[in-house]
Order: sequence, then structure tokens, then C-alpha cells
Amino acid sequence: MQYQRGVWIVAAVSAVAVTAAVGAHAEPARSEVLNGSYTCLVRAQRYIDVHASVTLPPFQSRPRPATLSLFTLEKTIKRNGFDFNVPQVFFQAAKNSLKIDRLTCVRSSRRITLKPNGLPAGAQTVTPTYLGSLDQRCVTTKRVLLHLRITMQSGSPSSALVAIRDDTKKRRAVEFLNWKPRKIKGYFSKSCVSIGAG
Repeated sequence: MQYQRGVWIVAAVSAVAVTAAVGAHAEPARSEVLNGSYTCLVRAQRYIDVHASVTLPPFQSRPRPATLSLFTLEKTIKRNGFDFNVPQVFFQAAKNSLKIDRLTCVRSSRRITLKPNGLPAGAQTVTPTYLGSLDQRCVTTKRVLLHLRITMQSGSPSSALVAIRDDTKKRRAVEFLNWKPRKIKGYFSKSCVSIGAG
């Protein structure tokens, strides 16, 4: 999947100082935690798609970093004559990669627990040696409430907790992801189905 920087409004992410040399030694990499909630509009058909993948060995001369993409609406861009889906939330194991479509997902003061509460027990787990990625489609209401907690290491996401619920009074749990570049655990409601080979 290809992405275009100009399509998303870059979330307000402070630049994290990179490692600086002091004498013959370097300072430890600095970390930062980004924690926020958003309410996102959902397509008329009332479903969202999530794609998450771990870092895999390089294909040809380019490695494929771990990613997470959330699609709540149908938005596309055309590149080289082809249409590509644009996620409303995207980040990968790379510096300054967090993108949030602020026309679709707006800040919310409401928080939801960053745990798989209300979801079936038993996580779907992917690693570089098992499946490598997961793709789920989940039925929702017309808006979803998203809570993100991303730990940045030297400006690059090193772990993330992502919780999604229907944005209604009941706040039914839809999905929860515990994302790390080399291991992802996903918990999904009974309204979700796999849409990928893994």
C-alpha cells in the first residue's frame, strides 16, 4: 500500500531529540508518549477496516516496516494511473510517520480504557515468522471513538495501544490492538471478520 504525505494533516507530534554524541559516548535515545482520543466518521455502510503488520525482512533492497492503518471512510488518491485507499489513521515504525485525517477524525475529551474489555478472550497474534499481518473488517455505528497511546523512541513508534468502540451511549467494544514492530496482538468483536490471508 502506498501513502502520500500531503493527504493527511500531520498530527501535532513534537520532534524527539535524536541521539547526540557526547565525547566518545552517546546519550540514550529519548522516549515520548502520545496519548489522545478521536471521534471518527464511518462510511454509510457502517464498517471500518484495520490493517496491521509487523516488520518483515527486506524485499529486494527495501525493508517493510511495521504499520497500522485504520480506514473508516472511502478516500482514494491516484498515483501512476492507479487508485490507492487512504487510511484515516496511519503510523509505522519510522520517524514522523503518524498521520491522522483531521477532517474525518476530530479530537475528543472522552477516553476509553486501553484494554480488551468487552471483547472475546484470546488474541490473534502475528509475528515476523507467523502470518506477518492481520486485516479485519468490523461492523460499527455511524461514528467510532478511537483512543491511541503511542510510545515513541527517537521519533519512531516503538509500541502502541489502540482501542476502538462505537461512539454511542453504550460504547460497544469493537477492537483492541497491542502493536509492536515485531509482535501484534489483536482482539476483535463478533462483528469483525478477516478480510486478508493473514
